[in-house]
Amino acid sequence: MLKKNIRKYKIVERHMEWVKSGNYIAARNLLWLLRKGYIKLGLGGPDWETEIFLESIDCPAFYGRNGYAATFRI
Repeated sequence: MLKKNIRKYKIVERHMEWVKSGNYIAARNLLWLLRKGYIKLGLGGPDWETEIFLESIDCPAFYGRNGYAATFRI
């Protein structure tokens, strides 16, 4: 439970950083993750940036069979 709360705090911090820097699509991805509890990311630029960040904070990831989509959960 503590790990999950720490992850949420880090996600909120990064969301605020990306909004301030103008990276709105990646920030929206993080907001979607906070609201829904999961997010599916593709191969686009903002999705890739979001995926790198989520992997760095040890968010659990599940990859599709074709390798084109990754689902992250908090």
